[in-house]
Amino acid sequence: MPEELIPTLRNNLQLLLMEEDGQRFVLMNDNHGYAEDEIAVSIEFYNLLISLGGKTKYSDLGEKLKINDLMILNQILQNIKDLDEMGFLNSSSFKIKKSQIDQGYFELVDRPYVCAQNSYPEDVGELNNFLAQIFNSTNSESSKSNSSAIIVPHIDLKLSDICSKIYSSGYHSARETDFDLLVVLGTAHYDSSDLLMPTKKNYKTPLGTAKTDTDILELWESHLGDKLPYNDLAHKPEHSIEYQILLSQYYFINRNFTVLPILVGSFGEFVYYNSVPESSEDFRKLISSLKLAIEESGRKALFIASVDFAHIGRKFGDDYDAEPILDSLKNEDKILIDALTNLDKHRFFRKISEDNDKYRICGTSPIYSLMSLKDFKRCEFLDYAQWNETQTKSAVSFASLALFDD
Repeated sequence: MPEELIPTLRNNLQLLLMEEDGQRFVLMNDNHGYAEDEIAVSIEFYNLLISLGGKTKYSDLGEKLKINDLMILNQILQNIKDLDEMGFLNSSSFKIKKSQIDQGYFELVDRPYVCAQNSYPEDVGELNNFLAQIFNSTNSESSKSNSSAIIVPHIDLKLSDICSKIYSSGYHSARETDFDLLVVLGTAHYDSSDLLMPTKKNYKTPLGTAKTDTDILELWESHLGDKLPYNDLAHKPEHSIEYQILLSQYYFINRNFTVLPILVGSFGEFVYYNSVPESSEDFRKLISSLKLAIEESGRKALFIASVDFAHIGRKFGDDYDAEPILDSLKNEDKILIDALTNLDKHRFFRKISEDNDKYRICGTSPIYSLMSLKDFKRCEFLDYAQWNETQTKSAVSFASLALFDD
């Protein structure tokens, strides 16, 4: 048997506790793409990995578990080996594999799309029909048409039955907006190395390639006076920007525009210390230099904040079911929405901070950043919905709003 320690489970996996026929399992999925397939393991085996990883040699496993039966011991070892080969363990072989995959991705000019087939059809004909249904779910004439920014969801597009109206109402509010630059501020779900994380890579979708405006990135860097905090690997698995670029390519098919894809990192530190983000010199410099770069470029920008609101219930670590409190959650969300419609980003943030972000508002940082980039004159609430995932006893809320310059 090898003498090295049993490796730990990777800490950036998506884990979901499931129960079937009285048996509990942990479904493990790797959104970063190093492990190609998801896998379910028993809760007992999962706990075994947690207790042994990084602490126990392979050769000491039998003694540690007090197992004398070689068949049982070899099966446990084989299961650990299989997980390692699949890429779920933080082993030396995984680190080599990760380095090779990352290097290949760094060399790409275009970011490949990652959500097709799972969240939306990859076939262009099917995709056009799918997107048409989303945008036809609401009347395009029912709202103002020249917003300069929209706040829209990034909830899974495959849930179109409940989210189409929220997406479409936001886009309809910009149907006559004159723009040639699309600035997308997306929630960073998988990596938060900095407050704002751009990429130079173009964004590919089945509808084509959206060209990233590297000229504005260079301007931004020159005004910042430092290197921009690029994070290509944060963009690689992220859906929050991919969705908006896909939707924009379809909805604004007759427009010529470049894109500025920016993932916004966690504001958890500001929540923890109950301090507004603008108290941070780093945040102020990033925002002011980006704002100046866009202004100096002469480009006409449409801003999109790609966000959801609350995440509650068992799936997200709460010790309660989501459904009984959905009405009260709607009231809590209304407080945040009212702050936004009053253009009061500080009240919006303070409410989240005072609650210690107990509802896990994943739109906090992109919304606050959006409202720091421009002096909007008006904000209108458009629509709101909740996804009650009964299987996991959890829920997500989301809304659309439009911001105007006049």
